[in-house]
Amino acid sequence: MAYMVRQTVNSMYLNSPSAAAARSAVCRSPTQSAPLTTNANRDNSRASVAFARTARKAFEATYGTPVFTAATALRSAGQPNVVSIDYLSSQRDFVRDSKRQIAGHMALALCDGKATVLTKSPPADVSSTSWSQPSPTDPSVVAVLRTASASERFVEIWRDGVLEKSVDVSSVHGQFYADSTFGRLAWSHSGTSVVYVAEKPEYEKAQPDKSADEAGDDEGEVTDEIAGSVAGIADPRRYTFAGDWGETFSGKRPPALVVFEVDSGSVCVLPPPEGVSPGQAQCLDDCIVFTGYQHTVRKHGVVYCQNRPSGIYTCDFEGKDVRCLFSGSARSPRITPSRRGVVFLSTATGGPHASTSELLHYDLATGSVSTLVPVIAEPLGAQQKIGGTLLPQGFVGIYADQLPLEPWISPAEAPGREVMVFSSTWRSTTAVLALDLHHRVLSLHSPVDGSCDCGVLGANGDIVVAKHSTPAQPESLMVGEAKQLGQELSICWYKIGHPTAGNAEWEVVCGSQSGESRLESIFMYPSKPDHETRYFWTDGNPASRPLAVVPHGGPHSTYTVAYNPLAAGLVRLGFGVLLVNFTGSLGFGQNAVLAQIGKMDTLSIDEIQEAASSIHALKAGDIQRTVYVGGSYSGYTGALLAGRAPGFYSGIALRNPVISIGENAAMSDIPDWAYAELGLDYSFEAPPELTPEDFAAMWRASPSRLVDKVKDPLLLLLGAGDRRVPPAQSYSYFARLKAAGAPVQCKVYPDVGHPLNTVEAERDSFVSIVRFFASALKK
Repeated sequence: MAYMVRQTVNSMYLNSPSAAAARSAVCRSPTQSAPLTTNANRDNSRASVAFARTARKAFEATYGTPVFTAATALRSAGQPNVVSIDYLSSQRDFVRDSKRQIAGHMALALCDGKATVLTKSPPADVSSTSWSQPSPTDPSVVAVLRTASASERFVEIWRDGVLEKSVDVSSVHGQFYADSTFGRLAWSHSGTSVVYVAEKPEYEKAQPDKSADEAGDDEGEVTDEIAGSVAGIADPRRYTFAGDWGETFSGKRPPALVVFEVDSGSVCVLPPPEGVSPGQAQCLDDCIVFTGYQHTVRKHGVVYCQNRPSGIYTCDFEGKDVRCLFSGSARSPRITPSRRGVVFLSTATGGPHASTSELLHYDLATGSVSTLVPVIAEPLGAQQKIGGTLLPQGFVGIYADQLPLEPWISPAEAPGREVMVFSSTWRSTTAVLALDLHHRVLSLHSPVDGSCDCGVLGANGDIVVAKHSTPAQPESLMVGEAKQLGQELSICWYKIGHPTAGNAEWEVVCGSQSGESRLESIFMYPSKPDHETRYFWTDGNPASRPLAVVPHGGPHSTYTVAYNPLAAGLVRLGFGVLLVNFTGSLGFGQNAVLAQIGKMDTLSIDEIQEAASSIHALKAGDIQRTVYVGGSYSGYTGALLAGRAPGFYSGIALRNPVISIGENAAMSDIPDWAYAELGLDYSFEAPPELTPEDFAAMWRASPSRLVDKVKDPLLLLLGAGDRRVPPAQSYSYFARLKAAGAPVQCKVYPDVGHPLNTVEAERDSFVSIVRFFASALKK
C-alpha cells in the first residue's frame, strides 16, 4: 500500500509544473547557470535505482508485519466455547515513518481442536494511549492514560465505551512512563483509585520579581533553603543534577508514583523514597507494591540490564510507611490471586548484565522469602526436584526480562489453584512455562526443538493468549485452554489464522558442546532462487549462495527461532543467514553465561568463526562471498575480526560497535559493562577510577588497536544519540581507518539511540547494508 501511494505521488510530481521546470533547467546551455544537483534531476543508473527499490521493498515486506505486545481473554459466560480477545500490536507506518500502536478485538469459537473467528473489529490506532486498564470491580470501567501531545496529558475514565471523566494532568507531573522497566497502570482493589508512574513535576523556572525591598528584609540568618521561584530566580532545585536512567530514558525526569482518585478526579504525586526510583506499581488492599531501582552516587543505565541494585517495596496511598520487602536486583512483582503473596524475578547484582533469574515468593503474612525456581547452572538431564520444586527435563533456568502483566490462570478443574504462566528463553527457543504454586511443579507447554517460538502475552481464567512465529513466519496469535488433571497441567493450543511462509527455511545447528563451550546457531536460507534473489543468488546451488554471519549483541542475549525481520529481509534477497548463539548466550545454563567473563575478545570470536566455517564445510554458503553484520557487542566482535581475520569476510557492516572499551567505560551509561566482561571489579556504590592498568587491559581487548590490520570493506552505522555505546569512539575509528587507506564508509542517524530503531534509521540502515554488500561482493 505504501509503495502504491509513493508511485501515485511520484506520477503527480512528474507531470507538475515544478518537474517541467526542473527538466528545462537540465537542458540549459553551458553559458547558463547550472542547477543544483537534486534527487529529482540527478542522472541515476536505472539498474541502481531498481536495485535500491528491490532492497526497500524487501525491507517493507519483512519489517512491516505486526508485533504483538499484549493481550487479554475472557470466556463468554453464556457460551463457554466462545472466547473474546483484546490485543495490542505495534506496526511500522512507512509513509509517516512512525511506529503505531494498534488495538484489536475478536471473538473465537473453540471447538474440535480449531479456533474459528466469529467476529473481528476493525483495527483502532491507540498510539496516543500510554496505558489502559479495566477496573477489577467492573470490567466495563476502563482507566486510560492519554498523551495528546508533547505537553498535554490526560487521565480518562470510560464506562461502557463512553467517556465519563477526563482530567488534564499536564501541569501536575511530566510525561507518563510507558515502558516495561518503570511503567504501569494499576487499579486499587476497591476500584476507587488508580496508580501509575510519571515524571516528577518540574521545578519552577524564574518568574518576574513582583515584591519590593522592605525594611527588615536583611534580618535573620541567610540559608540555602529556598523553595519555589522567588526573588526573580528559578527554584534552586530546577537545575540540580539528578541524572537519568540512561539509554531510552535520555532527558527524562525521575519517575514517581501518582494516585488518581476516580470519584473526585484529584491527582497526587507521591514523594519517592530517598535514593529509589519507583516503577511497576501493583495494588494490594491498603498499599502499593512496586519495584524500586536504587541509586546512591549515580544512576546506571537500566534498560537491557537485569543486574541493577533494586528491591520490591510497599508504601501506602500517600507515599508513607515505605517498606523494603526484598533487596537484590529484583523486578516484575506480581500479586498472587489469593493476595497473600508477591512473586517476582531476581538476578545476581553486578557482573553480567543479564543471566539466569530466580523466581521468588514473598509471603505477606510472615514476611518470609522463598525460592520457587532457582538458578540452574547446567541444563537438567532429567526431571528433578530442586528446592522443593519439580523441574522438567532439559530445564535451563529462567531467562525473562519481565513477567507478563497478567500471568495467572485457574483451570476449571482446580478452582482457586494459583498457576503462573510465562515465557523464558530455552536454548535457541522461547518457551511457555507454567508454575503451580500449590504443588510446586514447573511444566513446559511449547516445543523447544527449534520448530517454533512462543511467547505469553496474557492470561485470564483458564485461557492463555500467546504469540507464535518461526524464522519464516511473522507473529500470529494463538490461545490455549488450561486443564488440570491431578498434579498434571496441560494447555491445548489453538492457532488463529494461517500465516503463509515465505521463500525461507531454517535449521538449528549445534556447534561445540564440550568443556565450557555452548555454541548453537540458527541457519536460515531461501528455499529456491526467485525474482527477488536475482541480485545475489540465481543458480540454485547452496554452495554459491552468499552467507551473512550475524551474531547477537549483549553479549548476554540470544537469538531464538522467532521471526527476525533483518534476517528475513536478507534471506528474501538471496542470502543464507547464520544467527550465532555463542557461549555466554542466555538459555544454556548459568555456567555458560559465566564462561564468557574474562574472555570477551577470544571465546566468542573463535566460536563465530567456527560457526561460519561449519556452513562452508556443509557447502551451504560461498566461502568467497561471506559477509558479517553485527551491532553493539557483535559490532565489537566484527571490528575485532576485521583486524584479526582479514580476507575472511568480503564486507563487514557494524551497527553502533564498541571500538575502544576504555573510552566506552568512560562515556557509556553502563560503565560497569567493560569491567564485568573483562572480569574486573566494579562497585555501584563507589564507581572506580579508570586507572592506567585497567585502561591497558581494556585497550588490549579493543578493536581500536587493530586499525592498521583492517583491509576488507567496512560500513559503520551509528546513532548520534546512542548513550549505551557513544559514537565518538567510532568517529575516531572511521578517521583513522580512512587515514590508513582502509575501504570504510560511515552513516550517522541524528537523534537516534543504540537500537537504531526509528523507521527511517531502520529502512536506511537495511538498504545501506544490502547496497554495501552488493558492492563488496563484486570485488
